[in-house]
Amino acid sequence: MLVTGYIGEIAGPDQTIMWGTISTVGYLYIVYEVFAGDVAKLTQSSNSESLKSAMFLMKLFITAGWAIYPIGYMTMEGNLLHGMGWSLDVLYNIADAINKIGFGLVVYSVAKSESEAGGAKIEQTA
Repeated sequence: MLVTGYIGEIAGPDQTIMWGTISTVGYLYIVYEVFAGDVAKLTQSSNSESLKSAMFLMKLFITAGWAIYPIGYMTMEGNLLHGMGWSLDVLYNIADAINKIGFGLVVYSVAKSESEAGGAKIEQTA
């Protein structure tokens, strides 16, 4: 996703839609994995309620939070939303803040819950 999106940004206005479409295929695969693929099956088979809750939140981040990137991409010259007054950099920074901070908080939350429940065992060696 990142590589093909970057190629689209530097390739010029006449190629951004093609590279954006190719980049979106990677995004759709990840969405499939968390909703119906191996990640979803692993989550469903888990006994951990904190993991299931965390994966629900991750589905929201991946679906809604990651959707900001293609919207920003479409504001570039030659794309559907160009000229609407939106800044690509501002949209990407908003998406980065939502996704990175949110992802970190979800991981912290599940790690804390599992640790308090005794689910996380760390062996120490001398």
